[in-house]
Amino acid sequence: MFENLRLKLARIIIRQKYLRKNVDPIMFNNVISRAQDFFIIMPDSDTDFYLSMDLLKYLLIHRKSVTLFLPEHKYSLIPEKDKYKYVPFNPLQKTKLFLPNQVLKDKLKTKTFDVVIDLNRQESVFFSAVVNIVKSNLRIGFNKVNSEPYYNFQFAETQNNPEVTFRNLLNFLQMF
Repeated sequence: MFENLRLKLARIIIRQKYLRKNVDPIMFNNVISRAQDFFIIMPDSDTDFYLSMDLLKYLLIHRKSVTLFLPEHKYSLIPEKDKYKYVPFNPLQKTKLFLPNQVLKDKLKTKTFDVVIDLNRQESVFFSAVVNIVKSNLRIGFNKVNSEPYYNFQFAETQNNPEVTFRNLLNFLQMF
């Protein structure tokens, strides 16, 4: 009961503090190919984490600057980690409302990217807040419960197969 109340309160805080008002419309023509700086929020799920590696490889092949947002203990799982920048976090940086603490917020507020991609397929107010704290015009995420206000582009999952979902996301991003 209290967890649901905390989640609702966290969503209200995100909408009031972090969502941008009066954002200019985005022209999606070549928006991914023109973008240079990507902020990738790596999935919390271990299965999704490994399946998302193809997206990272794709961005590297196309010489994009990639900054990863992931827990400190998962950084060692990234292949070719020297080619990525990264912003680590640890579980202690989540508040009781599941939001980033002040130290992490201050660190994220200084970051500016062309595109932010949240690769979490399940709802997480923590990651939804992070998507909106960093400065970016394009925020991409999966369509999930209560995600409408957080992203200006949502990718719908058509099957409940994570491998197919991540492959479809990569194919979709290649079109832009």
